[in-house]
Amino acid sequence: MTLEKLQSEIQDLSEVEINTIHKLVQALKRTRVSPLAYIEEMMNFQFMRYDEEEEAYIHRMCVTDELKNRYKILHGGITATFIDTAMGATAIQALGEETSAVTIDLQVHFLSPGKEGWLYAYTKFVKKGKTIITMESKVKDEQGKLIATASSTFFRLK
Repeated sequence: MTLEKLQSEIQDLSEVEINTIHKLVQALKRTRVSPLAYIEEMMNFQFMRYDEEEEAYIHRMCVTDELKNRYKILHGGITATFIDTAMGATAIQALGEETSAVTIDLQVHFLSPGKEGWLYAYTKFVKKGKTIITMESKVKDEQGKLIATASSTFFRLK
């Protein structure tokens, strides 16, 4: 694709759409040093805090129109990606930057549709073994409504 073709493609886009494209271009560039940058940017993925009372790591994402399915609700695959990303980030945050772990399995229960605003993943460890890490996560919307629950097993590479 040439620059001229790209310019003709974006001529009739709104300012919001142009800003979205700019954000995604920046994220695409960051993938050169951080492989998850594009996905995290697409979801507006953020670490919020560790909640000592709940013993949970809290991450959030924003439901945008681009992430919705034909029924105008958050696509289930994006919900699962959010949970998997939050769990992976939790492993690194809790066990250290040198930790490397990959998902063995992920079981998600979709309970309510994500429609708009921020969703929060509350992730806890069930077991932190030498090679196997098990976690659970609950996803809630801004009103505290339960959107999904999940459990996952990760294989610890190092």
